[in-house]
Amino acid sequence: MALIRHFVLLKLRILGNGMRPRGTAGSKRLVMFIVGVVLGLWMATAGFAVLAIGSSSDDADVRIAVVGLTGALVTAGWLLLPLLFFGVDETIDPARFALLPIPRRILTTGMVVAACVGIPAVATLIATLGLVVGGAVRGGTPAALFAVPAAILSLLLCVLGSRAVTSAFASMLRSRRMRDLAIILIVVVSGSLGPGQLAIASLVEQNGLGPLTTAGRVLGWTPLAAAHAAVLEAGEGRWPLAMARLAIVVVALALLAWWWSVTLEQAMLGTSTTGPRDRKVSGSGGAVDALIPAVLRGLPAGGLIAIVARDLRYFWRDPRWRASFASLGIVSLFLPFMLVVMTDEGRAAAPLPAVTLFIGVIIGISLANIFGSDGLAFATHLLVGVPGRMELRARIVSLALVVVPLLTLVTIMVGLLRPAAASVPAALGTAAAGFGTAAALSVTAAVLMPYPMPQAGNPFAVSSGGALLRSLLVLVGMVSAIGMTGPVIAAYVLLPETLIWLLLPIGGGWGVFAVLIGTYIAGDALDRRGPEVLTSITPRL
Repeated sequence: MALIRHFVLLKLRILGNGMRPRGTAGSKRLVMFIVGVVLGLWMATAGFAVLAIGSSSDDADVRIAVVGLTGALVTAGWLLLPLLFFGVDETIDPARFALLPIPRRILTTGMVVAACVGIPAVATLIATLGLVVGGAVRGGTPAALFAVPAAILSLLLCVLGSRAVTSAFASMLRSRRMRDLAIILIVVVSGSLGPGQLAIASLVEQNGLGPLTTAGRVLGWTPLAAAHAAVLEAGEGRWPLAMARLAIVVVALALLAWWWSVTLEQAMLGTSTTGPRDRKVSGSGGAVDALIPAVLRGLPAGGLIAIVARDLRYFWRDPRWRASFASLGIVSLFLPFMLVVMTDEGRAAAPLPAVTLFIGVIIGISLANIFGSDGLAFATHLLVGVPGRMELRARIVSLALVVVPLLTLVTIMVGLLRPAAASVPAALGTAAAGFGTAAALSVTAAVLMPYPMPQAGNPFAVSSGGALLRSLLVLVGMVSAIGMTGPVIAAYVLLPETLIWLLLPIGGGWGVFAVLIGTYIAGDALDRRGPEVLTSITPRL
């Protein structure tokens, strides 16, 4: 017990150090700690209110929907967030205790107890204790008393689950690639919050609480929300079912404890269970051939294919591009479903071709500073003497290879779900027109108005100065791109319903024409202004 006390003191010392403003770094930690306390209080208060009101409702469907979904969301957050923020908490990484002669049982117990001494654990416990109010309202004192151990078991499940998951993937999480992937997941989760709320609101408005109630009932029989649902059973006097749900949590705790004990030593030593991997270079081209993605290997070699292959590798390896693609993917999924599928009274808020036109413009405008992400690496292209037209066309082809399949799939899915299958060809045509015109304008802007990008290690960093002006330029570019698709829009308005499919070749041809003309003009400018572009995109030290 004395050793376990040291884990608590260690956690308190870490929290105390965070409140000591020593220099700039200390001030930042203090600000972050204060922000964490405020967010913790807000989440604790909001969670307590949601669970208290939801578990006290007279409607059984409301009770199981609110309690089941809220409990599952909190537990899932505890399991997933440590994977994204691995290394932030100094007491999370088991490798820090590898050289200390601490028995495994004491180590695991101490780490769990230390994890309970912190803002997230306290906020979670306060929020979960909102079930006490619902238990008291629905079942009186016995149900209220039953809610207390249920809340404690729920907290232990969250803490033990987060520790077990972190230990199991500790070796993987220490790699730079996984940290970059965590950044992308944070972007995806953050960008999905708004669309998710709108989607749930639309789902409830159209179908009532039926789907949410079903999900809550299912989750109530899983470890994610079994402890929360057990309080509802106790409030209705169904004590055998309440004990059965708590038994699910106890069994899950036992399994997590066993899993943690198995993976803890591996996490402390920093070993990996995946075993060594030998990279084998196959094919007659050797190492050079291995740099070309499989989708391009059948094409004749040349400068354009080489640049496309390089860009595709950059898209996957550079966290800035991955964050950008995550945002573009969310937009491509969110807008069509929200404006076409999830609408009231069976009427779409906007025609599918209009939505895909706008999405195509958004995707194409992402090329507005295509050279900024290269930085000094762009000097290699200047030294080799890559023609400007080839350079720009390769950049557009690279982006198209990534986004066109996704946009095509989403358009077809939306057309089948609406149903609006007849407008799918027209939607694909307008998307191609929007993407082509926006890409042509963007590469022109990239040549005439380049600027340096933040360092690749932090996609959330911003370069100093000119942010408002660049945002206005992007807005002007989007409006201009939509205006340049005027002939395609006119064809959509004037063509009869039976000939609307002609927008596919019309829009596709217009997009290709815009790309050819734009890269022809901007390519010549790039040949003349190559050194100036390199100077503009070079980061200022």
